[in-house]
Amino acid sequence: MKKFASVIIAVVTLVFCFTLSACENKYVSHYSATLMVRSNTSNKASVSFDSFNGTYVMHLKNNSADEVFITYEAMLEEGNINVYYDFNDEKLNLFEIETNGSVDGKTETFTGNKTIYIIIESDGNCNDGSFSFVLEKSEK
Repeated sequence: MKKFASVIIAVVTLVFCFTLSACENKYVSHYSATLMVRSNTSNKASVSFDSFNGTYVMHLKNNSADEVFITYEAMLEEGNINVYYDFNDEKLNLFEIETNGSVDGKTETFTGNKTIYIIIESDGNCNDGSFSFVLEKSEK
């Protein structure tokens, strides 16, 4: 009986831990993709794919009080994708890219020690895409 009780307590503890960690994420990725390559560090994030359908979320972290901005580059062979960012609990449109499109640019300046979410959402199936985001210090 002690073994059974120990197993039940261990399972409940694991479920509780996973439930708490899932609540931490503001946005959730849900997608289907083939040949998808992802990289996400605190100041750089990129994703490239052969095919993609759904939502993919990346996190960049400003680890200081310095002003920063994000430079980005994107290319898409086929489909339609909207890219958003969230810095102060508001999901804002960053750019839209369509078939045979490419885009590059930079965001507004962010201040504060916070997480910046990058949200990539497809409008159906997309093919041959590449997205790159780099957090850079603002020079005054």
